[in-house]
Amino acid sequence: MESPHLIFLKNAVNSQPASSEALRDALHRLDHMLTDLANDLRVTYAGPYVGLSHAPQQHQLCVAEQQWSLQERGWGAAICTNHPVHGWRAEWRLATVSRERLPLVVNALPALFAGYAAAADASPAAKRPSTRRIHEIAELFAH
Repeated sequence: MESPHLIFLKNAVNSQPASSEALRDALHRLDHMLTDLANDLRVTYAGPYVGLSHAPQQHQLCVAEQQWSLQERGWGAAICTNHPVHGWRAEWRLATVSRERLPLVVNALPALFAGYAAAADASPAAKRPSTRRIHEIAELFAH
């Protein structure tokens, strides 16, 4: 049986109405799940862009080792800015984006998981159970 927050997010991607609070709660739970999976896989992936209309490629969903603050560093998904010299810089966790960016992040989830599954397949972690779990989530969002 699949996690209720994943089913909720899949339904939101398929245009089922949902409140911002409910979406943020589901994204918060997804963030915890992705943190565990990404920490096990340690596969970097630059996912879909989630920039606002005035700068659509300014922000990107990324799975990498994030530097959240001077004291906090760890693997997980984040909305990052891309700097040509400094690379990705984590700006927000999935659930903490603005009201305007929230639907962009939710609608980018199918592409995030499809791409992350492909990146995991091409890595030394391809045979790990975490890669299989990423594929299960990608399959859920694909249908």
